[in-house]
Formats: sequence, structure tokens, C-alpha cells
Amino acid sequence: MYGDVIDFETLYSALGSNERLNILNELNKNGPLSYTQLKNNCGFVKKRESGRFAYHLRLLTSVNLITLNKNTKKYSLTPFGRTVLAATNELKEAALQFSGKIYVRTSKHKIEEFDSNKIYQSLIREANVPRDLASKITAEAEARISKLENVHLTAPLIREFVNSILVEKGLDEYRNKLTRLGLPVKDVADKIVQVGLSEGNIRSLRNTAADAVFTDYLLLTQVSSEILDMHLSGEISLVNTGCWGIMPDSIFFDALALNSFNIKFGLKDPHLPREFDKENVSFTKAVLSINKMLESVANEVCIENFIEFLQLIKEVEGEVNVKRVYEFFTNSVLGINPLSNNFITFQINVNDENRIELLKIVFEAYLIYLQKTLKSRIKLIFNIFEKENFFHITPYIVDIIKKGGNIMISKQPIKSISYMGIRKKFEPNDIISSGTIILHSISLNLPRLAYIGTEETFLKSLIKIKLEKICDAVGERKNNLIDLIEKEILYIYAYNNDIFSTNFLSIVNLVGLDELTKIAAGNEEEQNRLWIKFMEFSKRILKEYGKEKSLRILPAVYNDDSSKRFYEMDKENIPRGIIDKISKERYSQVPVVDVKMMDDENIVKWLQSRIEATDGGYHVIIDLDTQEENNSLETTIDKIISKLSVVKLRRNMISCATCGNKSISGTKCTRCNSARITTLQTDN
Repeated sequence: MYGDVIDFETLYSALGSNERLNILNELNKNGPLSYTQLKNNCGFVKKRESGRFAYHLRLLTSVNLITLNKNTKKYSLTPFGRTVLAATNELKEAALQFSGKIYVRTSKHKIEEFDSNKIYQSLIREANVPRDLASKITAEAEARISKLENVHLTAPLIREFVNSILVEKGLDEYRNKLTRLGLPVKDVADKIVQVGLSEGNIRSLRNTAADAVFTDYLLLTQVSSEILDMHLSGEISLVNTGCWGIMPDSIFFDALALNSFNIKFGLKDPHLPREFDKENVSFTKAVLSINKMLESVANEVCIENFIEFLQLIKEVEGEVNVKRVYEFFTNSVLGINPLSNNFITFQINVNDENRIELLKIVFEAYLIYLQKTLKSRIKLIFNIFEKENFFHITPYIVDIIKKGGNIMISKQPIKSISYMGIRKKFEPNDIISSGTIILHSISLNLPRLAYIGTEETFLKSLIKIKLEKICDAVGERKNNLIDLIEKEILYIYAYNNDIFSTNFLSIVNLVGLDELTKIAAGNEEEQNRLWIKFMEFSKRILKEYGKEKSLRILPAVYNDDSSKRFYEMDKENIPRGIIDKISKERYSQVPVVDVKMMDDENIVKWLQSRIEATDGGYHVIIDLDTQEENNSLETTIDKIISKLSVVKLRRNMISCATCGNKSISGTKCTRCNSARITTLQTDN
């Protein structure tokens, strides 16, 4: 081929070989390749085949379909070669269509002749359809497909035909196993727009799509039809459905384990050290371990004994300063997807005056982190062992609250609690591992029970039935997750089974217990008495039935998305005389108490009795926004913790969404002049 003259005979001769077409397709798919790469990719693996492969390359080069870059020593398609290959593939497809046979575009990006036996085998292998029934379904599908005209037949389209037949015959159980999981094109396009308008990034986009797939997988295959019906009808709620069937919700992790155990990453992370040696405590070891735990939970990683860990670092390395702790905080949250529910909690034990300097370093580092970020993914819990020591650090806590930090205070440090409000509670004879895996994200709709009847015995019988069904669902979930651990998908737990026990702690969220008792009882004293009775009854049922199922399962009250979902599903059917007992268009979860109400001894007594009665976790959010200007915030905090044992402190923070400035009083940011002003709550 010279100039503008094309030797078509030579060109067609070059295209008249499947091996040469394979070379062209390989270069089109992968881009420039070296001689060895191209040879191996095209199947010329034996030494004696080198001559034939070299002949093919010379012929393709001679007709200007491919070219060799003398600098990189790599072959690639020429523009002419790419045009010719596209035309050749179109001719090939047209020839197949006019052959009178049925051809299928497969999921492997190939065109193959239709084979009904593949439908038959798929029905048996994927859906466990009996052979006789599979034969009938296959024959019907083949008959329908043979009537199609001018349709680009694809593997997903064939699957739709088969599923349609299964639905028509009432065979939903088989259809659910055979259905293809995924998103319609419109939904994907919408998600791209939504993520772009939010704080999300490309990882957020991929995770959002994955959540949709695993939600369908959960509801179609991982829960029983009875549990599915309860979820869809709003009797219960499976929260975080994209994660529910493939990972735990939260972890308690003792930071001192970093000095007592090897941390293994193994073959799943070949770019990281295979393991860190015992007694080799370091910030690097801690950051990598926290990041891997965050990848393997849907919500919270709660780090216990954080100050004690820093003390070890100080003993090993000689120094712990503000800059290093700030970098540790920042590096710990680097891998978090902006649209996920993940966050880290550091538990601060206030029990030793000798560590007051370390406490101050942590506070100063956290304040720098808050100053440089808009929304904190790092929370602090203060476990008060010695109240006198706590007074030394109260001014720092006030600074943190004013800068938008997340503070929780517990006077029950022997009952470790996470920032979500989940308590790590064990029986006295349980062996407590350094890493405790928590399963929650399942909620019970209590107000709906009271719409049927309000007699105490009747309500208890309904609660018992629902809780036993929830135990069944939790048992199925536990088995699914253990299977994923054994398959090394949740590999951080598989490789480190000396740290993470598979004797999971499971939590049931009792949503709307306030409304249930308001409907069933008269005065507030009676309501609180009934609240405690229902909580203790739930605790007993879960303990007894959980023991039969080899589950450790406790009732709790904490905030999640289920309260709004339940209300939205119920609101059309709530009896008229009851609607006024429900506020803010959602059912109750964690109580938010105006700081002024802390002077009401009855309210304080009732709240504290509920904290003490709830084994799985209960806390109170104190709204500080109504604090009198002439009152000291330090004095207020002291009063709060003298009355309640587990509290979060809430303060509304007006912030600039552009630069993160948290000192705003007008409609524009005083630092960057942006009008993107947002209100944040410090308990979120």
C-alpha cells in the first residue's frame, strides 16, 4: 500500500485470519503492547510459535494496520487500522444477523450462538429449580425468543424473559435467586448528579451504586421472607441495608492491643507489611489498623484506652507532641468516604493526674483538627474515674464545644459506651476480647403496637413475638458475616482472630418507647414506670431467646434513620387521639433535653433510671443553646455530670461551608465572604 492507492487484495488477505484479527482486537482493547506482551495475550505461548506470530505482525504492518514505535518498542493500531477493524466487526455482526440463526451478546463482551441449554443449566445451578420444571421453563423461553425480530439479544434480556415466565407462574422464590442485581440507567445518571451536588467524590459514587446492589442482594437472598415482609411493612427496620449483610456495624478496639498482639494484613494487602511485631507500638501501626477497621464496619470504630496508648508511644519514642497527634487524627480519617456513616471515637480515661499533659496535647491537636475541618469525623468520649481530675480539663472541653467538637461524657467507665450510645455489656463469665464486634442497625417499631391495643399484658405479648423474630434475623446475619470472615473477605477479622472474637454483641434499637408509654399510661410517673418495665421485659426476652440461638443480644435506644421511616409509614393510620402525643414528625429515640430542664429533679430522676435500666445503651443529649449568658459553661457542665451518668453536649454551630470558619454572625463569612452558610450540631 503506497500513497493513496490501497491494495485491497493484500488488505483482505491480511484480514482473512482469525489470529491476525485477534491481534488487532487485542491492541484495540489494551492499547500499545510490547512484542512479548502481545504474543502472550494472543496465545502464542510456545517457543515454536514465534515464527508464525512474527509473520502475522509483518503482514499487518505491511498494510498499515499496525505500527511499531521504535522508541518504546511497542506495537499499536494505526488510525487506519482502527477504522478497518471497526468496519470488519460491523460486517461480522451483520453476517451473523442474516444467517437465520439467533445470536447473543454475552456479558463477556462476545457474540455467541443462542444455546437454550444454558438457560436450563442456569435455572438448575443458580436457582435450584427442579429439572422437570427447568425443562418446561427453558422450552417456553426458547419459544418466545425465537419469535423476536430485529432485537439485539443480550444475556440480561434473556434473563428478563426467564424471570418474566417465573413471575407469571408464581415462582417468585426462583425468580429472586435468578434476578440480575443492578441499577437502571436513569438511576445511575441521577446518582452522578446527586453525588456531584453533595460532598461526595468518585469513591462515594461507586459506594452509592454498590449499596443499591447489596441492598437488593440482602432483601432478595439474605433475610427470610417473613423478616423481609416485616421490614417492608414497617414493623421493623433494617438500617444501612447496603452494608447490613456484608459487614458489622461498629467495633470497640482496645488501643493497648497494638502493643500486645501482632496486627496482620497478609495477602489481602500485599503492599503493606504482612504484620507488625508484638511490642512494636507506633502511630503508623495505629493508623493502618484504624483504617482497615473503618473499611470493615458501617458506622463507628471506638478506640478505648487512647491516653494509655499515647503513654506507650511516649515511652517508646520519647516524645508525643501536638503536631504528631494532629497528624495522627488527620491520617486516621483519610480513607473515609464523605457520604458514609463512618467515624472514629477516642475514649479518654480521666483518672490520673500524671497524664494531664498528655490530655492537653490531645485537646490542642483536636482543636487544630476542628479549626481546619467543617465536619468532624472524630469524636471524644470522656470516661470520668476521678471527678477532681475532670475539673482540670473542663476549660478545654468548653473550647472544644465552642469550636464545634463532638463531646460525650460518661461516669460509668466500667460499662464502656460508644459515641452512638451502644454499650459494650457482657455477662460476668464472658471472655472479653480486645476487639469487640457489634451488630446493630435493626429497629423495632413500638408505637404501632399501641395502635392495636394498650393493655400491658397484650403489649408484652406483641413485643415478645417481634423480638423473637428479630433474634432470628440477627442469627441469620451473624452466620452470613462469619461466612464472609472465613472466606477472608472480612479479612482484618480473619487474620486477627486472636483480637476479634466472632462471639458478636448484637443490639436491638427500641424506637418510640416514649410514645408507646404515653399511649398506654396516664401521668408521667406511670409512663416512666412502664418505660422501665418494657425495657426490662425486652432485656429478659432477648437474653432468653438469644441464649437458645447462641446470641448475645441486648435492647438499646440510640439515634438512626428508622424513627422517621416508621413515622412516615404509620402517619396515615395513626388514631386521631394519639397524633398529639408524637412530636417533630418522627418517633422518639435519644432524648434531647433543654439545659434549663436540668433543674427539674423529676425529669433528671426519670432519665437516670432509664440509663441504668438499658443494658444495650441509653444516653441523653443536653442542648446548650438556651444557656443563660451570665452562666458559666464550665459550671453548667459540672451540674450536668453530677446528675446524669451518660450525656452528649449539643450546641448549634453556624459555619461557612466553603472555608470552614465557625465564627459567623451574619449572612456571609467574615473570612472568605462566601454566602454558603450552614448550621451544624455538635452532637452529630
